[in-house]
Amino acid sequence: MEVPVYFEDLVVGASFLSDEVAIDRDEMLAYNRRNDPWPFHVDEASAAQNPYGSLIASGGYTITLMYRLGHQIYNVPGRRWAVLGASEWHLKFPAPVRSGDLVRLRITIKGKRESSRPRRGHFDLLYELVNQAGKVVLSVVVAGLIERRPPSPDQAPLPR
Repeated sequence: MEVPVYFEDLVVGASFLSDEVAIDRDEMLAYNRRNDPWPFHVDEASAAQNPYGSLIASGGYTITLMYRLGHQIYNVPGRRWAVLGASEWHLKFPAPVRSGDLVRLRITIKGKRESSRPRRGHFDLLYELVNQAGKVVLSVVVAGLIERRPPSPDQAPLPR
């Protein structure tokens, strides 16, 4: 049986951590070549001359890793967050991601507030993709919506 995580279950300050994943060079380069082929993402010689000194992952690839690891937190067997969607992102790439790095995702509940619509609530989450050295390589503050817990059978239903 799947247990949903609703607005009422969110605890401000709580953090969740994904497993660690290694950045696969071939996967990173394939993404970069197809979606973001700047020389510092796809050409070793050119990348060696840039301020980073080597190939780095595309921002899009880094965001893809955030999504992939996020599902280890949101959608685990027996538990699924009742997220309705995100409405706003504040995004930063404070450090590059390189082939061979090990990264994990930390999600922290920064805030929550009731909505004017009774069947949903607002949340503010901080996503941080952190590498093996403890450096944050991606930081995203996400404002979104999540379902409220449905009323019990003996309560009046909430208006939509």
